[in-house]
Amino acid sequence: MKWSWKYSNENQTLWRNVINAKYEEEDHWTMKEITTPYGASLWRSIRILWKTNIKVKVVNGAKTDFWKDEWHEAGRLENLFPRYSCISLSSTKDYCRILDIPWMEINFRRHLNDWEIQSVADFFNIIEQFNGLEVGQDTLWWKGNKKGQFKVSNAYMWMNQTPQCISNCSWKGIWKNETPHKVACFIWLLLASQGSSSHARQSDEEKDTTLS
Repeated sequence: MKWSWKYSNENQTLWRNVINAKYEEEDHWTMKEITTPYGASLWRSIRILWKTNIKVKVVNGAKTDFWKDEWHEAGRLENLFPRYSCISLSSTKDYCRILDIPWMEINFRRHLNDWEIQSVADFFNIIEQFNGLEVGQDTLWWKGNKKGQFKVSNAYMWMNQTPQCISNCSWKGIWKNETPHKVACFIWLLLASQGSSSHARQSDEEKDTTLS
């Protein structure tokens, strides 16, 4: 995750250009998800943890995706108002500069139904809470730190407190001995797969109990 933070902040560096050439850029903040079937499960897990713990601090709106990025305290507009993000004439790549346009020129592909009016009103009420654009660049904000700066220690603490992380405590000892790094990674992945398998078996047993 430390490198994900560096990726989002070091826009013009050579190493980021190399990464973009190989995996392509998803948006201004992250590269596209790796689709390789082998050897990438760990990085997919890290990517999920990363994306759930970042948001965007809008300054001039030039790099922020209006619908897809989590820039509002209420959450991603795409998730809050999925119907309107689909019928909006504004592309998902229309950045938050739209917030600087009088009356926010957000047009839809069709006329709205009567039963949608209240929801649209809620949508604009949320948008009106935004304080307005400023001079400067949009930045990424790490949720685990009050100052919005990523810290490895914060990420580690969050992972230990999150239910989605591996419940088996045996994995913690892997990183506290002199095991070679590659071996430690292999054991960690093995334990992770065992945890997933045991969870799946438990779910199957619960289903069998319910059916019987």
